[in-house]
Amino acid sequence: MFEIEKYIQSSFSITFPRYPGIRRRANEFEDILKERFAGNYSQTKVISVPDDLDPEVPRLVFGSKHGFSQIIISQINMTLNATYSPDWQVDILKGQAYLKERVTALFQLLDKIDNTQIYFSGLTTRVRIPSNRKEVEIFNLLKERIVEIRIGGDMHDINVKLTNMIDNKFFNNITIKNYRTWKIEGITQGIPKLSRNKAYEHGLEIIGDFNDRFAYNENEEYYSSQNISGNIIEKGIDQIKAYISIIKGK
Repeated sequence: MFEIEKYIQSSFSITFPRYPGIRRRANEFEDILKERFAGNYSQTKVISVPDDLDPEVPRLVFGSKHGFSQIIISQINMTLNATYSPDWQVDILKGQAYLKERVTALFQLLDKIDNTQIYFSGLTTRVRIPSNRKEVEIFNLLKERIVEIRIGGDMHDINVKLTNMIDNKFFNNITIKNYRTWKIEGITQGIPKLSRNKAYEHGLEIIGDFNDRFAYNENEEYYSSQNISGNIIEKGIDQIKAYISIIKGK
């Protein structure tokens, strides 16, 4: 029913107390990245927005040399985004090793801000599992293997979110939904008609969000750190793999 899964992208993020002047650390951050990852990140792009604007709005963006990753910095978080090339999409071990290496940059940048603790850290990963079967068959399989849901009429889309705690420390958020892609060639005028019957590919998409916010919420003395980043990456990807196995009936 399903083809080989494809890991599309991952994001690792650290969240910290608001730092209004972070935009003014652009040159300092750029020097750190040049020293640590020589030639791998471009000159910073500074987003010119007022310091009192929403703290979640990005202030600094560093793009990678080959365009597959970027570091985005706001007043309250730093995020490493990684988009996987076709060969890495089917070999997540390469992506896992890449994440472990590159997330060290986030912690090194934050170290330059005095007395700043990390509230929590997390990994978000998006995976697609293409299918050669009818969508109604996919919906029914999801009902049988993941969650008991009532499917009536001509179901068009499905979106299920599950959250559980791991080791009394981590939130494991898993979202499972169907997806469709289309081939749109040339320049289109107006809004294209995207018939589900003409989709180029369809299947299930899994989005995993694995983080240590549960420990932060429940333990007054808990703060995240670089020491736990590797564990978050490994456990987050393992949880994705576990749901893929359930869906495929392995």
